[in-house]
Amino acid sequence: MTHQEQQKEQSKQWLAAAFFDLLQWKAYESISISDIARKASLSRRTFYRVFRSKEDIIFYHMEQIFPDYISALKALPQKKRAYLAVALVRFVNRHLDFFRCLRKNRLDHLIIDFFDEHLEQGRAEVWPQPFSENPEIERVFMMTISVEHYNIIRLWLDHYEEKTPEELSALVSDALSLFGHFND
Repeated sequence: MTHQEQQKEQSKQWLAAAFFDLLQWKAYESISISDIARKASLSRRTFYRVFRSKEDIIFYHMEQIFPDYISALKALPQKKRAYLAVALVRFVNRHLDFFRCLRKNRLDHLIIDFFDEHLEQGRAEVWPQPFSENPEIERVFMMTISVEHYNIIRLWLDHYEEKTPEELSALVSDALSLFGHFND
C-alpha cells in the first residue's frame, strides 16, 4: 500500500469513528458532513475525497466487519439454515452498537443493500459451488437471503435480551416451515 493509500485509509477510519461517535447521541439527519469532518479533525474536502455521503461511511464500516461474518460462516459445524441464523446473530452481537445505531436511526434497511452486493461473494468463499447453475435464479436466491438476514437482524435487535441466538434461530426455522402450506 502506498503512503497516499495509507493516508486515505486512515482518513476513512477517522471519519467513520467520528461519524459513529456522533451517531451515538445525535440523530442521523442532524449530523452534517462538517460535523463529521470537524470531529475527525479533518476538512470537508478530505471527507469528499474519501466518501460521497454519510451512507458511504455505513457501507465502508459494513465492508470492514463483513470478513468477521464470513469467518463465522466458515466455522459453522454444519451448513444448515439453523446454524446460519445462529452465526448471523453472533456476528451481530460482536458489532451490536453499530447495528443498534442503524436500527435506532431507521437506517437498518441499508443492510439489505449491503448484503445484496456482498452475499454472493461471501457465499463463494464459504460454498464454492453455486446453489444453481442458472445465474438469474442464483441472484434471486441471494437477494431473498439478504432480506432474510435483514429480518433476522431486526428480530434480534428487537428481542436480543429475551432470546438466545439458538432460540431465535428455532423461531425463524419454525416460521419458515409455514411455507409448506403453499402448494407449488
